[in-house]
Amino acid sequence: MSLSRRSPTVAIVGFALLVAASVGAVGLATALSAADGTPPEVIETPNSTSYVAPDAANLTRQEYEEVDLDVGAAMATDAERLQGRHDELLITDLGTESSDGVRTTVNVLEARVTTLERRHERVLQNYSDGDISTETLLTELARIEVAARQYRGTIDQLGEADLSDSLAERVAALSVEPTVLDQPVTERVVQAKTTGTESVRVYVGAADDGIVAATVIEDRYVRQATLRGERDPFGDDQFAEDSEGRAQAASNRASTIYSSQTDTVRGFAGTHVYEFRANHSLGEVFAYLDGATTNPFHEHQHKQPVVSIPAKTSSNTAESFRLNVQYTNETGPMAISLLGTGAGDLPPVTISINRQEVGTIDGGEEIWTIQPMGEFTVTATTEDGESAAVRVQS
Repeated sequence: MSLSRRSPTVAIVGFALLVAASVGAVGLATALSAADGTPPEVIETPNSTSYVAPDAANLTRQEYEEVDLDVGAAMATDAERLQGRHDELLITDLGTESSDGVRTTVNVLEARVTTLERRHERVLQNYSDGDISTETLLTELARIEVAARQYRGTIDQLGEADLSDSLAERVAALSVEPTVLDQPVTERVVQAKTTGTESVRVYVGAADDGIVAATVIEDRYVRQATLRGERDPFGDDQFAEDSEGRAQAASNRASTIYSSQTDTVRGFAGTHVYEFRANHSLGEVFAYLDGATTNPFHEHQHKQPVVSIPAKTSSNTAESFRLNVQYTNETGPMAISLLGTGAGDLPPVTISINRQEVGTIDGGEEIWTIQPMGEFTVTATTEDGESAAVRVQS
């Protein structure tokens, strides 16, 4: 799985904004001279990149879901794939040889992507309101992701076409719609639900207009966040007012939020969206900042190996075992393990976080999962009712 798959040429039509990696992180108060909008919840991580999330006060749900083969979801995503393929062929048939054909192609593509965006908004709202389960949420996000894949390909093709400036800007704007941007956790959900080759344990934290999804797969931590409230396509670009120039202003802002030096900042013609990309010792982060809010509205990143991420440990002991919880940061990776205190083998032990079951530890195994936001309690319980609990305060 690649976290840096797309790099559409159309995205930089009109202007290129590349900032050298020498740009350092600066204090939040001085990140921008012309715009210093309040960022979303910024979760700082020692010696690594930070995370963004919905404001903790607006968080409505935090849940865990074990995702594996789902025949109904597989059929639904196949239907999305077929519909997306149909749309792709329709757009291809319209062609890019004539101005009328190109314009109609872009019109159709805009309508399809707008439909996906509205679906995404409704799903988040329904989930935040408690109207749908986490399983249903992930199935719907998987369906949206499958459809979006087709449109990403079409956008890339149009990026290689000889378009007028106005059409190129419309295509560039489509390329940075939240559903069209890369969703690495959702990609793994699609794989688990449709192929059954590897299950995945997913954490979801949601607000009315935002979502964080994260998982640990083998030794890799993968995270994505979409904060729809931070996207304001009709606002004024605050970065453009900075005396250092908008590329530098966007770089300074992102470097401050993520506590990381910039590799590149890239602008998208006809928009005030800026892609921030940074490599670090443990992985890579991509963030998309809106110039009107000056904040990220979409982020995805990975860190590997998870055992190298700085962690703290809290423990508690029951009669026959010791429960160890290694936690990092809110929405970061967390390891839960058991150590027997007697001579016999440990029986299977059920692990729950805030009363939500997340898995079973059998023998000397451990569970890698995600630390929730705020205070939480990890509980280990045997079949005969013996238990130990660890409470962690944020």
